[in-house]
Amino acid sequence: MKELKGTFVVMVTPFDENQNINFKAMEENIEWYIEKGAHGLIPLGSTGEMASLTEKERYEVAEFVVKIVNNRLPVCIGTTSETTTKTIEYTRHAEKIGADAVLILPPYYYNPVQEEIIYHYESISDAVNIPIMIYNNPGTSGVDIQLETVLKLAEKENIKYIKESTGDIIRLREIERLGHGNIITFCGSEELVFESFFLGAQGWVSVIGNALPELSSAIYEETVINKNYKRAKEIYNALLPLCIELETSGKLVQIIKYCMDRRGVNGGNFRSPRLPLSKEYCKKIDRLLEKAVDFNKSR
Repeated sequence: MKELKGTFVVMVTPFDENQNINFKAMEENIEWYIEKGAHGLIPLGSTGEMASLTEKERYEVAEFVVKIVNNRLPVCIGTTSETTTKTIEYTRHAEKIGADAVLILPPYYYNPVQEEIIYHYESISDAVNIPIMIYNNPGTSGVDIQLETVLKLAEKENIKYIKESTGDIIRLREIERLGHGNIITFCGSEELVFESFFLGAQGWVSVIGNALPELSSAIYEETVINKNYKRAKEIYNALLPLCIELETSGKLVQIIKYCMDRRGVNGGNFRSPRLPLSKEYCKKIDRLLEKAVDFNKSR
């Protein structure tokens, strides 16, 4: 298994006008991500509209992405489900088809307590060998995996990573400080990546990387590898207005798909009940995207 580090694009799932998955468009996107320097890919995350897909579609997407990537990059597949049993099924499938890791939210409907969260992840860990990335996103799941729970789960050999999406930079700092290297942090907040890398994060699960993979990967390279913090901050500042909009608008999927379409790649349609962006709002996104694209051209 490949070690996960760097900027991982959490992929959109492009749909055609009939809301069917457009696999040709998905393949073109994968080639675009790789060509533009992405360090890894994550299909079937929140950005990929995982909750809007059928079980059959989820298996198809997982298999398709692993096949097309063909070991050129690490692939971390989202295997979240509401029950432990079903999550294990999805995770075993990811392991069987050759994924490098899995990304798992806690059950998100019935608000499990911390003991149940521990049971959930430990049961999955015991059922597979594939590396697991915990996904802590209270804004999406309604469940906050507490620091003590994360540190407990980090004792499991194959629970190796956490995508920290609370938006609380202190939480990431404390995982880094108290985790003693047992768990590797990935930034899961679009507007905190520069700060997260400074505190020790080894990766970024990036939404904006769908539309600007060159810049999202460059932040990691300049901060973590080259230690060129001045340059990294310039890149960050170029992306930040759009990243803030993604985090705060409540329209993350629509915005990133719109940005991709504007850049000539395949954002595609989205599944209902999501509604299109208004014309006025699109003008705002156009201005933010244009500034980031202009900066990228000037590098």
